Amino acid sequence: MIKFFRKIRQRLLAENRFSKYLLYAIGEIILVVIGILIALQINDWNQDRINATKEHQFLGEIIINLEEDMGLIDMCLVYNKNKFKAIDSAFHFMSLMKNNKSLGKQFSSLLPVLTNSEFFYPSRVTFDGIISTGQIEIIRSSELRKQISNYYSDKSLDGVQEQLKINTQSFLDITTPKMINQEMAKFFTKRDFDVIPLERLTIHKDPDILAKLFVMLNKTKEHNQRLTEMRTKITTLKDIITQQRNTY
Repeated sequence: MIKFFRKIRQRLLAENRFSKYLLYAIGEIILVVIGILIALQINDWNQDRINATKEHQFLGEIIINLEEDMGLIDMCLVYNKNKFKAIDSAFHFMSLMKNNKSLGKQFSSLLPVLTNSEFFYPSRVTFDGIISTGQIEIIRSSELRKQISNYYSDKSLDGVQEQLKINTQSFLDITTPKMINQEMAKFFTKRDFDVIPLERLTIHKDPDILAKLFVMLNKTKEHNQRLTEMRTKITTLKDIITQQRNTY
């Protein structure tokens, strides 16, 4: 093709047909420019296609992380349901312990649930990865970028989870020493210790233990409320991302 155009130029020059040569040269320049523009457009199309593929993949991974988050929240809600039952049983045993000290044993059986908690922290693997590589702009919708960023910067659960963690540890620190009795020590160590017998336990009238249980109950309720709100946010964001992916 290049030889063809060169022969045309040489023939026009040889025939002293300068005006036609000039028109031809301009036309050739225009063709070259058009060719460059077409090549650039094709390159832009290819880049857009590559970016769309990356965006589609990224949003898909975000959905997977959100589904993992939903599972973690459900685990927290199930644990809190059992904790509510344990707290209610603790109140029940404490209210009857004055006349039946043996209920201290049933109270102690609740400690594994009362002194532990399940906390929710979102899976940030995909989001942190794309932030660290500076590719967040690959999400074309600025509104969707904002919604995803808002989700991962949401701190509404942090406060109540930290308070619940502190309360749980405080309850453990206060209750455990007051629960130690001869029967419990014998059961766990097979040895006799000079501590109070089971029937002399006074946890049922200990205001500190009762107060910690009340705080635990309220903070667990608040935790459930925040978890439920977060679950709704996840569902909404997941639906929006799915709609976005389906537009490709």
